[in-house]
Amino acid sequence: MLPAVRFYTYSKRFEEAYTAAMRPLTEELDMAQPAVDILLFLANNPSMDTARDICTYRHLKPAIVSFHVEKLAGEGYLERQPVPGDRRKCRLVCTKKAGPVIRRGRAVQETFSRQLTEGLTEEELETCFRCFAVFGENMDRLSGSRKATKGDAK
Repeated sequence: MLPAVRFYTYSKRFEEAYTAAMRPLTEELDMAQPAVDILLFLANNPSMDTARDICTYRHLKPAIVSFHVEKLAGEGYLERQPVPGDRRKCRLVCTKKAGPVIRRGRAVQETFSRQLTEGLTEEELETCFRCFAVFGENMDRLSGSRKATKGDAK
């Protein structure tokens, strides 16, 4: 049996490695990582386009999301659009200005994924992803958080 501390340690190491992989881009762009993450989340998950979606699936605090959305909108990277039928909600839409950030961020994500999975066969990766899906469902159930979904957002 794998002790819980090992799961926690691997999750933290993954987060640290991803942050390190993104750091050159965020520094070059002079953008905070959560801002880049928000743009990438919106671009990679077009059906999840609200601040609430970002908080739910990226596990970012509402205050952090609000701060960065405000800043990204002010700098022209995001537009807010009303949601028909719900005046309290707004959709967050990436602008053309966000395009280069998104393209470069996706390239970093692709390189990171390739390097992270180096040495694994396609079959091993499929098994790994099935395990992650079950872990996700179990974590949702254990934490009482959002309903379990098939796969998580990118």
